[in-house]
Amino acid sequence: MSSWRGLPALIVAAVLVLSACGSDDDNPGPAASGGGSFSVGVDEPDHLTPNRMTGAFNEVSALFAPLVKFGDSSEVTLLQAESIESDDNVHWRITIRDGWTWHNGEPVTAQNYADAWNATAYAPNGWANNGQFSNVVGYDELNPENGDPEAETLSGVNVVDETTLEVTLKSADSQFPFKLKLPGFYALPEVAFEDLDAYDEAPVGNGPFQMDGAWEHDVEIRMTRFEDYQGPQPNADELVFRIYSDLNTAYTDAVGGVVDIVSVPQEKLRQVEQDFGDRFIPFQAVRLDWLGFPLWDERFEDIRIRQAISMAIDREEVNEAIFAGVYHPASSFHGANVIGGGTEGLCGEYCEFNPERANELMDEAGGWDGSLELWYPGGVGYDQTFEALANQIRQNLDAIDDVELKTQPGFAAFIEDLSEQTVTGMFRGGWGSLYPSMQNQLTEVWSSMGVGRAGAGSYAEDDVDQLILEADAAPTSEEAAELYQQAEARIFEDFPAVPLFYATYNFAHSENVSNVTIGFDEIELTDVVVND
Repeated sequence: MSSWRGLPALIVAAVLVLSACGSDDDNPGPAASGGGSFSVGVDEPDHLTPNRMTGAFNEVSALFAPLVKFGDSSEVTLLQAESIESDDNVHWRITIRDGWTWHNGEPVTAQNYADAWNATAYAPNGWANNGQFSNVVGYDELNPENGDPEAETLSGVNVVDETTLEVTLKSADSQFPFKLKLPGFYALPEVAFEDLDAYDEAPVGNGPFQMDGAWEHDVEIRMTRFEDYQGPQPNADELVFRIYSDLNTAYTDAVGGVVDIVSVPQEKLRQVEQDFGDRFIPFQAVRLDWLGFPLWDERFEDIRIRQAISMAIDREEVNEAIFAGVYHPASSFHGANVIGGGTEGLCGEYCEFNPERANELMDEAGGWDGSLELWYPGGVGYDQTFEALANQIRQNLDAIDDVELKTQPGFAAFIEDLSEQTVTGMFRGGWGSLYPSMQNQLTEVWSSMGVGRAGAGSYAEDDVDQLILEADAAPTSEEAAELYQQAEARIFEDFPAVPLFYATYNFAHSENVSNVTIGFDEIELTDVVVND
């Protein structure tokens, strides 16, 4: 067997082993230094339990340690996992490091992982990250199409001993080690299952920071350094997540030094370098922003309506006017910086600005009656973006002269409306891949197996699913990428959404902190140094 300290992006092999090598790696992190307290501006989370949450990635990364991590690169680094092994990409053996503990002092065990995975995969619980287990043997029994499940645990997850798990997949998946960073695959302690809702208010985790009191909703979440953490110790002693209903307010507070690290709202991108100078940190994410359609609404049933709206939008103009040219107009359904992603021109003419052709398509489809609604989460910096998109549609499509903006208070309420299909117009869509493979976005957004499919109007097609599964099982990364691209091309045949931009993650920080780095899907909170 071969051995790697981490898995380079998109390595596909018949025999795969990830293992920690050498005595220096038994504890993967340096001792703490520095001290002090810093704050991060966030919106109100939906949950702090990783397996249940959809947007609290920074909060969860502070409280919990996953099996693997990516940092600011596209490589897998083992964190709580000691090794991840497979001979066939179907049967996996995961060994966790001994000596790790929960914040209450109890040891982290393989059973903690199995219990959390079973709870996430069990349909009656209704946990958001349920679909991340769809390829594990036993998932179907926990998620029957009709009636209640006859089982409560995944038959494909077997606890061998205190530190060893065996996982059997329904089909070969060379990308499985990447998936172990997904929030559904985090462990939970025994205490979580005594009262899941109470636990969600003050989670006992296994990460670098621990709760300091309960979550104060709409105000803050306070944490302190966990001294017994076996990974890289934080530089800071304390961390406060300050909760904002409007991230423009958070941005203003960061300019004034009231909060230390903030996500830069889209409408502030034109001024952020003036406000923060070299304390502005853009990270080229594997991210796509799009406009979604309520595919359950018969008004959007004709593909020509959807294509016409796409061709009525001048992406270059919006990018310069709103994003100061930081983004890149999209011509595919996937970002460019993973193998196979960002296929130039895959969208064809339908992502090109052509109002004349847009109006022809709209007329051929029978036109449009009444107003068109654009839905998006409010208070997170999207107002100017959607005003610009509304103006583009209103000015360039003769059949639509009334575009109404609809906002929901933050992401949680917005996602809930999408999931319940109560949205009555087009809507903001976006996905930042959680690991560096086309598999993530294609599976989670554009397949029937995905946890983010509500953001694509709950689009699903059997042949798209099949192409993705064939790509998962491909013996080489090149063959996998070709099949993922075929799946993407098949999605374009239905044109279920309007690709807009390949986006960046944009953060800024106050003079109170330094060494602020942005990882693949979150801030590297342990790296942050509080300045004297």
